[in-house]
Amino acid sequence: MNHRTIVVAAFAVGTAARAAWYEEMKASADVRYRFEYIDEEGKDSRERDRIRARLEVTAPVNKEVTLGLRLTTSEEANGEGDPLSGNTTLSNLGTKKGIFFDLAYVEWTPAVVPGLGVVAGKMSNPFICVGDYLWDHDYTPEGIAARWSLGDEWKVRAAAAYHWIQERPADDDSMMLGGQLALVAPVADNASLTLGGSLFGFTEMEGRPVLDWKDQNRTLGNHTRARIVDSQTNQVYATGFTTAEGFASLGLDVGVPVVLFGSAAVNTDADDDNTGWMAGIKVGRLSKPGSVQFSYDYRRLEADVSPGAFTDSDSFGGGTDAQGHKFQVAVQALKNVQAAVTYFHDEKHLDDPRDYHRLQVDFMARF
Repeated sequence: MNHRTIVVAAFAVGTAARAAWYEEMKASADVRYRFEYIDEEGKDSRERDRIRARLEVTAPVNKEVTLGLRLTTSEEANGEGDPLSGNTTLSNLGTKKGIFFDLAYVEWTPAVVPGLGVVAGKMSNPFICVGDYLWDHDYTPEGIAARWSLGDEWKVRAAAAYHWIQERPADDDSMMLGGQLALVAPVADNASLTLGGSLFGFTEMEGRPVLDWKDQNRTLGNHTRARIVDSQTNQVYATGFTTAEGFASLGLDVGVPVVLFGSAAVNTDADDDNTGWMAGIKVGRLSKPGSVQFSYDYRRLEADVSPGAFTDSDSFGGGTDAQGHKFQVAVQALKNVQAAVTYFHDEKHLDDPRDYHRLQVDFMARF
């Protein structure tokens, strides 16, 4: 075999390897256009148009390791993007919109332990969330998590994680140490029940500055006390947070898919104003063009059930110490094209209620 033949053979092998890698890589993207109207008692009403654009790539590193990346638009403050939203408002002379890493992780699924996945980096929430009253659906935590699933029809699912909350160069860091256990069981030919419990423990919270990614000292519903440092008054948490949650979800097929879901939580570190719950229903499923889905839920969060920095940012404008209703109708308009109308009818401040209304009209295309 001469030198030229060796070079050609090596090139062919390399090209085939690269082709195989590209064949296994998956890419997806979506763009959402949103009109939003907000009417909060005591404030001027607001109208705005917003966009969210995301591009995601996942690729196998080998048979057990996968790499994932997702970019998203987002509002920016202090050089960083909103942890709970990829929306960016259309304004300011058509300026270019910022792009941030929404996901950046490595996942290991060892062949010797079927059903186990270990994720490190900036990831999707590893815990089952039957609703978004404790964790906004757009929140992508950072750290290490493990998920494990056992069984076929009857399934046991477990998850554990430690997530970075706030790294402090001159003080102790705040972390979230969490665990979850759930059972998924068939209860009839066309019904499945999920029951589970979670425990989310936040370290170094009481007496620490409130978590506010904009650095505006916002309490986001939690009880605080004032602390003066170098003539500057800061709001610090009045309590710690160790939140225990129980949840259930029942999926039925009654000619159309129906899901009933609910969850309740209590912060064992707080003596008062420490509970929260939500319950709702989803009817239909978006699939072929013309399909329709309706959903409704009610949620109530007392002030210190959980850190307000992580709750759904749309309901009552985010945070805790509030309650309200969420209605949504969504339509699969075309293949890979959806439209939705969502309405929030809420009250902020449980002891002294203030009306909060929010209307969202969405149009989204994806591939």
